[in-house]
Amino acid sequence: MILGLLFGITYVGAEYSSYQGLNSGMGMIFMAASYITFITMSGVLPIAHQERVVFYRERAGQTYSAFWYFMGATLVEIPYCFLSTLIFLIIFYPMVGFTGVGNFFTFWFCLSLLVLMEAYVGQLLVFVLPSLDVASVFALLINTIQILFTGMNPPAASLPRGYVWLYHAVPNKYTFASLTAIVFAACDGDGNGTGCQVMKGTPPTIADGTTVEQYMDSLFWIKHSEIWSNCGYVVAWIVFLRLLTLLALRFVNHTKR
Repeated sequence: MILGLLFGITYVGAEYSSYQGLNSGMGMIFMAASYITFITMSGVLPIAHQERVVFYRERAGQTYSAFWYFMGATLVEIPYCFLSTLIFLIIFYPMVGFTGVGNFFTFWFCLSLLVLMEAYVGQLLVFVLPSLDVASVFALLINTIQILFTGMNPPAASLPRGYVWLYHAVPNKYTFASLTAIVFAACDGDGNGTGCQVMKGTPPTIADGTTVEQYMDSLFWIKHSEIWSNCGYVVAWIVFLRLLTLLALRFVNHTKR
């Protein structure tokens, strides 16, 4: 709620059809998503570490199997992540000038998937690594890599060729592309939508008459048609992370010396 108010007050009345306004809006989405995901992962780490102690004790007493603990830890995060993201967006979305009920729920779904994934990353780190301190260090490292290679700054088209593979590997990239495409890159056949607008105040390096959609595609490699495929990549990452967590719960035991 506080984060939504902070970004909402900062960007209230903003316009997104100019070169400066569009880049500012994309930066706003990038920062908002980065903050809420980092807060989620940081909050999960100490809770999961406390639960790990209980899990080891109960498993030693053969109270329940690793699979059912895994299922409980998986399901309990879903309503929390989706609800917390909804509260954030109810404040943030209209205050920054975004419109459209359908766009709102698509934006909410895509962002919630990323928040859920970050919560699962935190759980995985706790169960794989020996201590909370080590898990916190790796969480910071992972978030730093994700921020650097999301494709915002530097833009995707400006990344060195040797690092492009890392850009495609970072799951945050797919959510960032979806979120920005939802609110900025829409352009129908009749010329309606923010993406159809010709950008104003562009520098000499950008051709006159470039639309918002063309600019996002050429510099950030973001397409409105790829919103749902990008969400699919995030879902695939979630499944992969949960499989790793299940294996960690089954075979990793940090109580052994």
